[in-house]
Amino acid sequence: MKRSADRWLFLSAAILTAASLALPLWDFRMSAPQYPDEALHIRVTRAGLAGDLQEVDTLQQYVGVRFPTDLPELDWVTRAIAILAALLALGAAVRRGMAATAIRIATAALLLAFLVASLVTLQARIYQVGHERDADAPITAVKDFTPPAIGPAKVGNFTVWSYPHLGAIVLSLAAALAVVGASRPLRVGRSGRRQKRFHAQEVVL
Repeated sequence: MKRSADRWLFLSAAILTAASLALPLWDFRMSAPQYPDEALHIRVTRAGLAGDLQEVDTLQQYVGVRFPTDLPELDWVTRAIAILAALLALGAAVRRGMAATAIRIATAALLLAFLVASLVTLQARIYQVGHERDADAPITAVKDFTPPAIGPAKVGNFTVWSYPHLGAIVLSLAAALAVVGASRPLRVGRSGRRQKRFHAQEVVL
């Protein structure tokens, strides 16, 4: 029963990972005191940027900011998510033994590495947006800026929030399930060895 629980954890992680392909991955929210009831959003999806692009494009021209329209890294992100979903499904299909444990540990590690690499890539893109600006922009008071990948940043009168959307949240949950599923056999194995040692000591006594 304990072994089947590991397989269910990996199957759930595979389903969540595949589902993230249909969900927005990241969100940027822009608000200003003079527009208290309005906020602009830009969402990162596997197909590119979506949301209030026209409104944001008008505003960013004043401060010389250019949101990238071509995001080639989304191609490898999409492929990586699809491959990870397949590997997680494989981790759910294999039954037991050292090979199954190795596959699950490797898959969980790859998923965690993918999340870290994606966050680093996103932060690099955000840095690019805040520093590769139009020097001839009408408003020169706004200096170069580096918004965090997660959290707020002040850009002129605007506060820009960056945070994970449903796709990234679902991927993080999938990673958590995969880590739990990969570590369970190790905990069970150590527990079994301790029980055998205790049983041997009782026999000796």
